[in-house]
Amino acid sequence: MTTAAHLVSAPVSTGTIQVPAGGRPIILLADRQTTGGYPKIAHVISADLPKLAQAKPGDRITFQMTTMTDAQKRLFDQETRLEFITARIHEKRKGLI
Repeated sequence: MTTAAHLVSAPVSTGTIQVPAGGRPIILLADRQTTGGYPKIAHVISADLPKLAQAKPGDRITFQMTTMTDAQKRLFDQETRLEFITARIHEKRKGLI
C-alpha cells in the first residue's frame, strides 16, 4: 500500500478530489494549487463545477459515478444551452425579439 509519504507531487486540475492526511476529502476549484501530493480519489465532471462552486461551506454534497461519454454529453448539452441563452440575449439587445 502506498502512503501519503510516498506519493510524488503531480499536476491537479479543477475538480480533483484529494484526501489529505486528516482524512477529510477536499475538492480543488479555481483557487487550487498546480500540483499536489495527496491521494486523488475522484474528479468532479466539468458540467457540475458551476453548481459545486456555488456550494457553501458545510453544504452536503453527494457523488454519482458516471462514464466519460456521459460526462462529455452533459458538458456538450450545457454549452449548447449557454450558447442559446447568449444568442437570445444578443437578439434582445438588437431588438430582434
